[in-house]
Amino acid sequence: MRRQSAAVLFAIAIAVATAPSATGQPGAYNPVAQYLRTAGNVRCVVTAEAAACERAGGFAGAPVNEPVASAASDGNFSWAEGGIGPTSGQEIAMVNGQPYRFHGWTLLLTTEGTRLSNIKSVHGMNISIDGTTVTPY
Repeated sequence: MRRQSAAVLFAIAIAVATAPSATGQPGAYNPVAQYLRTAGNVRCVVTAEAAACERAGGFAGAPVNEPVASAASDGNFSWAEGGIGPTSGQEIAMVNGQPYRFHGWTLLLTTEGTRLSNIKSVHGMNISIDGTTVTPY
């Protein structure tokens, strides 16, 4: 599990590091990796391979020293060490009720929490509105 989660984070880090610089205002769409901020002090990054989220203070139920929740596009869920990296001014603050679609994922912030769903596999994760609990599906 740890090897898989490290591989997912490595793929995300490579995608971010090799992303061309985006033009435009902060919050502009990034063609490789998109960063979002959601409720409960949660930050997420979405690539074609995975959606990964972190929360200052960690998620309830996460293993010690593994603060990143990651859902792969094939439906595998894992916890990982490290962080999701800097945003480089590309972060979007999610608006309640507005769906966001990036890299084959749909993200939706509601009064109950944030839902990150892979469009093809229909797998992903829910993060509670207070940002403490992650539930993979």
